[in-house]
Amino acid sequence: MARNNFWGRSITASGACDDPSRFKHFGPFTPGFPLVPYGDIQALENYLKFDQNVVAVMFEPIQGEGGIIIPPEGYFKQVKQVCQKYNVLMIADEV
Repeated sequence: MARNNFWGRSITASGACDDPSRFKHFGPFTPGFPLVPYGDIQALENYLKFDQNVVAVMFEPIQGEGGIIIPPEGYFKQVKQVCQKYNVLMIADEV
């Protein structure tokens, strides 16, 4: 999952983020949601090489919680290619 995300305010969603205001005083959280830098295809591929148990990559096409953050051009196509290479599901969350 991408850093700086916003999936909601449930326990699982809050545990799958890197915003201390959402997880500092809450928990326990659902494990298994590692984060990689948003827009960094190499970081994503490096993680998928490292962990063979990943089932999906989840990201927001445009991140809106911390401002309007748009990934580099071609990022979505690269994510799809990397997901296909490692046989994982690509999940694009709505804005």
